[in-house]
Amino acid sequence: DYINITASVRYKNAAESCSYGPEARGAASRAEIVISDKAIDYPKPESIDFFMALTQKAFDKHMKDMGPDAILVAESQVATGDEAKKRTVYTVPFAEIAERECGRASLVNIVALGFFARVNDVINRKSIRQAILARIPKMSEELYLKAYEAGLQAAEERLKR
Repeated sequence: DYINITASVRYKNAAESCSYGPEARGAASRAEIVISDKAIDYPKPESIDFFMALTQKAFDKHMKDMGPDAILVAESQVATGDEAKKRTVYTVPFAEIAERECGRASLVNIVALGFFARVNDVINRKSIRQAILARIPKMSEELYLKAYEAGLQAAEERLKR
């Protein structure tokens, strides 16, 4: 449900925490990134401003932590119910995009990361790109960057609507 990538955030403080122990094999997992202009003394968010759910299980388990003005991004198969009426919501077929553009649904996290990068503009996209390249298997660079670009493009299309 998430990808663990740390990228530089210029002139800001950032802290990441995650839970993915035994959950990493198909169940709901969670990653949180706190970005602040001030020093971060606790690495957990008080309320979530941007929530991305790639599975129904992750949405159901963690949606209660969204702040009142949170942006919600969900895989198009996720039923968001009343939450979609309360806030800015983007439903995106991440798995379909990964399969169509890269031939691998397993790159759904990288597509989602590209979407996040474009919708938020909190982390420099070049920094995210560099972080991806630093953490992926050699000889896979082109495929992963294609997935990242597909996510950026999907966000660009959604933002035009």
